[in-house]
Amino acid sequence: MTNDKKLEVFYHGNPVGYLAETPDHMIAFQYSDEWLKAGFSISPISLPLNAGVFVPPEKCRDRFRGLFGVFADSLPDSWGELLLDRHLGTMGIARGDISTLDRLAYIGRSGMGALEYYPSKESDFYMDAAGLNYDQISKECEKVLSSKETDQLDVLYRLGGSSGGTRPKILLKEDGKEWIVKFSASKDPAISGKREYDYSLCAKDCGIVMTETALAESAVCEGYFKTVRFDRKEGEKIFSITVSGLLEADFRAPSCDYATIMKLIRMLTKDNATDKEQLYRVMCFNVLTHNRDDHTKNFSFLYTNDGGWRLAPAYDLTYSDTYWGEHTTSVCGKGKDITEKDLIKVGTDAGLSTSLCIESLSEIQDKISSLSQYLGNRKFHKVAKMKPADRIAEIGTKKKGS
Repeated sequence: MTNDKKLEVFYHGNPVGYLAETPDHMIAFQYSDEWLKAGFSISPISLPLNAGVFVPPEKCRDRFRGLFGVFADSLPDSWGELLLDRHLGTMGIARGDISTLDRLAYIGRSGMGALEYYPSKESDFYMDAAGLNYDQISKECEKVLSSKETDQLDVLYRLGGSSGGTRPKILLKEDGKEWIVKFSASKDPAISGKREYDYSLCAKDCGIVMTETALAESAVCEGYFKTVRFDRKEGEKIFSITVSGLLEADFRAPSCDYATIMKLIRMLTKDNATDKEQLYRVMCFNVLTHNRDDHTKNFSFLYTNDGGWRLAPAYDLTYSDTYWGEHTTSVCGKGKDITEKDLIKVGTDAGLSTSLCIESLSEIQDKISSLSQYLGNRKFHKVAKMKPADRIAEIGTKKKGS
C-alpha cells in the first residue's frame, strides 16, 4: 500500500499545522501561519507557539511511534489498536505495512480529544445506542481478545476502533450525551463493571470531580460501567492532552510522581487551587483504595478558549494492581509503603494548607468504607478524631500560615 507522508492537523475546523515523516521515520510538526496568529500551544512543553519545524526527541520513537505525545494521544492503544489491526487484516493490510501517519488518517475526525487529521481514511465510528445488546457485545469482545473469529468485527471496530485504554470498550451517543461503555478484559472478574461504578460513586462522595457515570444492565453479570466523555460537551470537541502526552512520558511503566503533576497544574492553570486540591484528593483516593494503575495516561488537562488550561475530571478510578505491585505514579518517590505523611507532603509542597490536606485525607479515609467489599481487610489509621495541631506535629509537616 502507499503510505501517507504528510497530514494536516485541524481543531474546530481551523488548521493547526502539518505532520510529515522524516527520512529516519520520525514525525515532524510545524504550526500553520494562521494558528501562529490566533491559536494556542497544543503541547506547552514540547511545542511552544513558534514558527519552524519541530522534531520529536528520540524517546518518542518507541513510546509513540515517532510522534509527539499530543498526537500519540489521538491514536488508540491496546483495545482500539487491536481492532484497527484486525480491521486492516480483513483488507489484506498487515500490521507492519501501515505507517504512523496512516494510523492517524484512519482515526481522522474520530480520535479522543479534539484534533482531527486530513486527508482522512476513517470509518463511521459512531453508532446510536438504540438496540445494542451489551451482553452480545461483551461476548464478541471476548472472541477478539482470544484471537477467535467474529462476524461482528466491523461493528466492534465502528464502536471502539478509536478508543484508548486496555479494557474493551465502545463509544456511543445516547440521550444527547457521548458515553464510554467498558467491558471486562480476559483477566478481569465479572464484578469489574459494578466495582468501577461503585468506585465512581465513592469518589464523588469524596469530593472528586467526575463526569456522569451509570451501570448498564446485564443478564450475565452485575452490569457494565458507563461514563460520559469529558472531551465532548453538547456536541463540541474539547481539546485534551494526557500527562503522558505533555511530558512524552512512558505510560506503560512508572515514569512520574504526583508532585510532578502538581507542578504541571501550577504551570498550566496559573496555580489553580481547585485543581491542586482535586489532584490531591485523587492521589489519596488511589492510594487508599488500591488503584495502582494510576499511570500518566490516566491524568489529563483540558483547554478551552474561554477558560484556558484546567485539570480534567478524574477517570479510571477502580481497584487495580500492577505487575510490579506498586503504584505507577509514585508519591514522594515511593510506589508502595506510602504513608499519610507522604501524601500530605505532596499537597503542602504544592501550596495547599496542611489543615486542608489533613481534613481531606481524613474525609476520604472515612468514606471509603463503602468500598470495603472490594478492599477486604485493608485498614487505614483514622486521623479525623485527632486535633489538627496534634496531627500537624505528628506528621512533621507544619508550615507557616497553614
